[in-house]
Amino acid sequence: MFFSHLARHPELTEEEVEDSYFARERPRALAGVVLYLAAGTVGVLVHPVVASVIFVILPVFYGLTSHGFDHRPAFLRGL
Repeated sequence: MFFSHLARHPELTEEEVEDSYFARERPRALAGVVLYLAAGTVGVLVHPVVASVIFVILPVFYGLTSHGFDHRPAFLRGL
């Protein structure tokens, strides 16, 4: 919700932030929300260990894409 709001209101961000940044990064934020919800659901319906693996992988995803989804490492660009 924050990314959507800031994408529609770039005047709320600092001058150094590109106006298109939040619109471009919205899919990355949405992927995180969906994957965290999916991990919780998997933990309840399948097995908590499977959910734990997803929860451990998610910070790695955010770390690898921390400079923006467009600037992710070369080995992830095909994904």
